[in-house]
Amino acid sequence: AAMQRYYGDNELAMAAVGKENTDWQKQIWRTGISYEGNVGISGNIKMGEHNNLPYRVSGGYLSQKGTLKTSSMDRATVALNLSPSFFDKHLTVALNGKGMYIKNNFANTAAIGQSVQYDPTQPIYGTVEYDPANPDAFYDMIHGYRTWGKANTVGTNPVASLNEKVDKATATRFIGNAQFDYKIHGFEDLRLNLNLGIDLSKSNGVVDILYGSEQSFHSQTEAGAGRYTEYDQKRNDQTLEFYAAYDKTLAEKHVIGAMAGYSWQHFWHASNSLSTKALFDDKGNYLNLDVTDPANIYSDSHNAVENYLVSFFGRFNYTYDERYFVTATFRYDGTSRFANNKWGFFPSVALAWNIKNEAFLKDVDPVSALKLRLSYGQTGQQDVAGDSYPTLPTYYISEKGSWYYFGDNIVVPIRPDGYNADLKWETTTTYNAGIDLGLFRDRFTASVDAYYRKTTDLLNYTPVAAGANLKNYLNANIGTLINTGVEFDFNYIALQTRDLSWKIGLNGAYNYQKITKMTTNDGDGYTGVDVGGISGAVGNTIQKHMTGYAPNTFYVYKQLYDQDGHPIMGAYEDISGPDGVPDGVLDENDKYYSKNPHPKVTIGFNTNLTYKNWTFAASAHANLGNYVYDNNSAQLSLLTDLWTNNFIANRVPQGIEDGFMKAQYFSDYYIKNASFLKLDNVTAGYTFNLPKDMMLNIFATVQNVFCVTPYKGIDPEIFGGIDSNLWPRPRTYVVGLKFNF
Repeated sequence: AAMQRYYGDNELAMAAVGKENTDWQKQIWRTGISYEGNVGISGNIKMGEHNNLPYRVSGGYLSQKGTLKTSSMDRATVALNLSPSFFDKHLTVALNGKGMYIKNNFANTAAIGQSVQYDPTQPIYGTVEYDPANPDAFYDMIHGYRTWGKANTVGTNPVASLNEKVDKATATRFIGNAQFDYKIHGFEDLRLNLNLGIDLSKSNGVVDILYGSEQSFHSQTEAGAGRYTEYDQKRNDQTLEFYAAYDKTLAEKHVIGAMAGYSWQHFWHASNSLSTKALFDDKGNYLNLDVTDPANIYSDSHNAVENYLVSFFGRFNYTYDERYFVTATFRYDGTSRFANNKWGFFPSVALAWNIKNEAFLKDVDPVSALKLRLSYGQTGQQDVAGDSYPTLPTYYISEKGSWYYFGDNIVVPIRPDGYNADLKWETTTTYNAGIDLGLFRDRFTASVDAYYRKTTDLLNYTPVAAGANLKNYLNANIGTLINTGVEFDFNYIALQTRDLSWKIGLNGAYNYQKITKMTTNDGDGYTGVDVGGISGAVGNTIQKHMTGYAPNTFYVYKQLYDQDGHPIMGAYEDISGPDGVPDGVLDENDKYYSKNPHPKVTIGFNTNLTYKNWTFAASAHANLGNYVYDNNSAQLSLLTDLWTNNFIANRVPQGIEDGFMKAQYFSDYYIKNASFLKLDNVTAGYTFNLPKDMMLNIFATVQNVFCVTPYKGIDPEIFGGIDSNLWPRPRTYVVGLKFNF
């Protein structure tokens, strides 16, 4: 109907309409099934007359079939925990080790977008061989409908995308930790603690886009030859932490505590990748490809990065009569990421008054707890996008695809990378005031906190002026951000008897945030830092970081509507007026700062009901006042692309309603209210009491139960506020058994 409406009696367009009614999404999704089993054994091994060796050994296996066909994961886990003590328990040791082996089959996620756009009038599998007299389109007997010989903007048959791409990997990982805690003999108030940790992982995998497969023709580089990629990755993260702690009670009412320490962390990651023409054709036959021949190699890359974190830290506590509390801390952190500004100093202080222990309230039984709290503190942030050397001039040897001949010699180019030598720590300063209240023997408890948080030297991956550096984007300290808000946490025991207990919890927060300073200001016409890349418009962004607004505020045109309330294609309010630009001619000055993706209010709810051996629990959360840019509708509703290059593309129903023939990517029409209420989890279970203190618990859980929202997209909970994700969040049903003996 849409073809007829917008393309009339166009013979080619109407002739391309097939006779099928294929629901491509049903062809790529399935009900995912998982199996998981865990077993643990704990006990003590005698080590002489006075010492025991407590231990715990556990193992588990998980097998998952993903909701997207061809995706799966299998994981085996073994863990060992030992906790011996020595020297009359002055020295305690905790040794923990956990090993994992993981096998993954990754599905081709491109099929998700293709299933939305691909022509639903075509069959999944064809019956007609390729006809040389009609090279523009044909049916393949095995892999389904193909488009051939011309650029196809709607992609590949989604079923073929899944079946004709092999993407699998295996990984091993070991996490180990050894902690030694020693009380000094004769001076037991002083403890020395040493913690050593290591995280090792190794993985390798292959990605094979089959020779002759449909998707191998969508790349000019592959041109039907496919692509075979082998890769491996290694990671080695190490931690050392040592501190000394002293705790002492003086004259019964004075308690002091002091701690000072040092920590060292090393993060190392290396990867290798080789991409060649495919090793297998679309029938699974080995092609006997010579992977050493440069003519068969697309790319050959090797990369290794590392960074260090070193910290000196300390803490001092003082308590008087369990009524007045003072805590002061400091951290002096150094990072290898910042060549010229390695170190940051971050202090904090906290005060508390336990009013309940005052004489005038101590015997007031209805009030079981009352405490006031004040605190000030600073924290640092040094995580940045990209590699580990953002402040150093770095040079890379070009991959083989960039080599060239100079006479008879092969020249291997070395390219410089962009960097920012002035990067420094992002610092967040927080002021907090809070109150804790308990009533009726803590049957009702509440905590309320008000805070003011200021972040300076905000780190962000931002655009660079043309010609100013060797990259279009660099890490930079771009400005100052403030957050103010209130948080609360309420808990109530509604019922409490011998057989029946019902607990209810409610928490929430109100937060207001605004950028107050931009250090990248370019003058009077400055409109902020462009962020928030969108799909369907290469290189374009939809958000800004700008003074006076929240981070990631949408920067868009104000859409105009007709008398019936329908959006008018290409009609926007001329906000800037004449100002040197003819009235009615739009430019960047006609965009405005609209909504932002950050919720004004967040709410969480939980409840737990037990009756004899029955248990019931549920949890939910809500966001209010958050907005989303509906990138899916902006990209997939355009009727311009319904018939392009002799190919039919499917469109979302909104396209018929809107009737947009041209892209309206920057219209505020696509900024949608994404407030929501989600019931996250519901669990019910029953415990059987068996002889000899054994127990068997049977339980059932439903996750992602329902979502109430005005947003019409797949999911309103979008990190960053740009909805270009077509992968639905699954509803999960779990049935399980726990047996303790």
